Amino acid sequence: MLNANVTLDDFARGDALAAEAGWPQRIVFGLDAAAPPLGALQVQFARFEFVIAGTYTNLLCDHAARLIESELGPGDALVVPGNCWNQPLWNKDVEVLSLLFGATHLGVSLVRWNAGEQRFVSVEKRSCLIPGNGPLQHLVEAMTSHRDDVGRTSLDARLLAQSILEYARRLIANPVPEEDRQSSAFFRAACLYIEENFDRLITRDTVAAHLRISPNYFSRVFREQGAMTFSDYLTQVRIGKAKFMLEKYDLPLSQIAQRCGFNDFNYFYKVFKKVVGRTPTEYRNSVQAGAAASKA
Repeated sequence: MLNANVTLDDFARGDALAAEAGWPQRIVFGLDAAAPPLGALQVQFARFEFVIAGTYTNLLCDHAARLIESELGPGDALVVPGNCWNQPLWNKDVEVLSLLFGATHLGVSLVRWNAGEQRFVSVEKRSCLIPGNGPLQHLVEAMTSHRDDVGRTSLDARLLAQSILEYARRLIANPVPEEDRQSSAFFRAACLYIEENFDRLITRDTVAAHLRISPNYFSRVFREQGAMTFSDYLTQVRIGKAKFMLEKYDLPLSQIAQRCGFNDFNYFYKVFKKVVGRTPTEYRNSVQAGAAASKA
């Protein structure tokens, strides 16, 4: 049985999702065959979303780049590999557990949406360090390799989903070591926030406010833990996403700039050339030329 109205503490204890044989029965994948519409969720790391209760409707694309609406019910899972996308429509009541697998950390959120009131009535978020010698990243890579399974959910994929969910539960259940409670924990939380919100107007002060620490302390933590400034890291994330979109999608440069958090196209053009060494147009042309040469 799946239990509605749960908390992340319930999840950590194993009460949120019962380990029934064969669960989840259905796994749907978010792909990147079509350009993501405005408002779609697209980050560089893999995301898994498990429906606890209600109906979770998403706009996705299929392998033929057609846009489709997909409805997931209790016990269903949505897997979105890195740089793929999904767009929740939030048209029905739903409770969703989401896992974001960063390079060094796991982000977990549990949200409850009320369609009648058109708002989230409950939002919980936590993050924790992923042990470097653990199996989680290998499990995630194995799961995302099933993205080309069309029209079926294999037993292997279901077992991987169960293993990933249980490993994530154990990470959340174990308290963060005391030495990680201060600066390293703030740094990981800041990186997670930036990766999820790089397309929005975010500043040092807004991220510090989100973490409930002073801007000056936040700057010091970021320099000590990340060996770079907040501004440099944000630029790195945004330009990395811009390069991906230039390689993958035939979108106007102005749209790519906007989707990567640059409201001023001229500034985007200047920063991209400074970081990459080429203009966005030159970068896109070099990628297309390389692809054409490899096919010749």
